[in-house]
Amino acid sequence: MTTHDDLHRWVRTAGRAPSAHNTQPWAPRVRDGRIEVAVVPGRVLAAGDPSFRDLLLSLGAWVECVAVAAAADGRGVRVEATPHLDRLEDLPVRGPADPDAPVLVLHPDDRPVPTPFTPQDVRDRRTYRGRLDPAPDLRTDLPPLPDGLALLQLDDAAMRRLVRLGTAWTVSRRAVAAELVRWLRLDAAHPRYARDGMTDRMLLLPAPLARVGAPLTRRPALHDLALAVAGRVGVVAEALLRARPLPPAPAAGALLGGPQHLVLVARTPGVLGATEALDARLGLPPADVVDAGRALQRTWLHAHRSGLAVAPHSEVVDSPHAAAGLRRRLGLRRAQVALAVFSVGRATGPVPVAPRLTDDAARGAPPAGPTLAAPGGGRLTG
Repeated sequence: MTTHDDLHRWVRTAGRAPSAHNTQPWAPRVRDGRIEVAVVPGRVLAAGDPSFRDLLLSLGAWVECVAVAAAADGRGVRVEATPHLDRLEDLPVRGPADPDAPVLVLHPDDRPVPTPFTPQDVRDRRTYRGRLDPAPDLRTDLPPLPDGLALLQLDDAAMRRLVRLGTAWTVSRRAVAAELVRWLRLDAAHPRYARDGMTDRMLLLPAPLARVGAPLTRRPALHDLALAVAGRVGVVAEALLRARPLPPAPAAGALLGGPQHLVLVARTPGVLGATEALDARLGLPPADVVDAGRALQRTWLHAHRSGLAVAPHSEVVDSPHAAAGLRRRLGLRRAQVALAVFSVGRATGPVPVAPRLTDDAARGAPPAGPTLAAPGGGRLTG
C-alpha cells in the first residue's frame, strides 16, 4: 500500500526535474491517495514559451521522476491528463497555481514499470554549460523511444551557427530577454539564489563578470539600459547571421566531430511546417508532448548513467529562423516537429548543482516558495 508519506517522498524526488530557466512551473499536491499537478502561471515563460512546449516537456520530466521514485518502492503510477491540460492558454500571466485546476493526476499503481534508473540518478543528474568533449554515440544503447519520437543528430558546424542565431533572436526580443533576465541569479545575495532560476555557478560565469552583471538583473534603470543595448546588438547580429547560409553539410556517413548534438523530433499530422509562426500551437496533443518530456528525461538520465553531461539549447527551437534552418538541415517533413535540442559529451570541469524549491524540504525544513493548504491533508507547493 502506498502511504501519504510515500507520495510526498516521490514529489520531493521529482523536484529535481529540469525546466527551462529552472522555473519549476509544477505545483504538486498530495490528496486522497493521489498526486495532483497544477501549473504556476508566474513560473510559465509567457514571452519565451508561448506554445507551452517547454512547460509540457518539463511536466513530462517531472512525471518521469515520480515514476522512477515509485519504481524504487516497487510501485507504478498511472498518469491521467485532465481537461485543464488542453486549456493552458486560459492560464493567467502571473499568480499562483489554482489547486482546483490540476493538469495532471498521478495515481499509484501496484504494477511497477521497469526502469534502469534510481532516485539517486534523478538527484545527481545535472546540466553543464561549459565545453563538452566528444563521447560515444548516446543512442547506441539508449532505451527505445516511444513510437512517433526520434533522436536525430546535427553536425557541429550547423549547431554552432544555429545556437548563435537563436541567441541573437533571444536578446533582440525585449520581452523574451527581459524574461530571461528575471530568472538570472548572479549574486549569492539574491533572495532566490538557492531556490530557482539560473545562478552564476550554473552558467559558469567568471566571478568578475557575475559581479558586473548582478546589478543589471536587480536595478530597474540598469536593467532597462542593458536590455536596450543588448537588443540593438542582437538585431544586428541576427540580421548578419540570417544573411549567411549554413556551413556545408558533412558528407553522408562522415564521422562528425565535437560533442554530439541531438534533436528530439516528434511526428504529427498537424504541423504547419518550417514557416509556422513562433506562437502557433505545436500541432501535437499536449499529453503527447508530456510523454515526449518523459522520454527526454529518460534520455538525459541515460546520459548521466553513462558518465556524460547534457547542455540544452532551447534557443534553437525558440527562434523561428534558427528552427527553420534546423528543419532544412535535418530534412524534416511537414509532419515532424523539433521539440528539444541539446548537446551531450564529457564535461571538462565540475558540474554545478542547480537550486530547487524542494531543497529545503529534502533537508527537513519547510519548502521554499508559496504553499496552499490541500484538502485531505496535502500541500501545494509553487
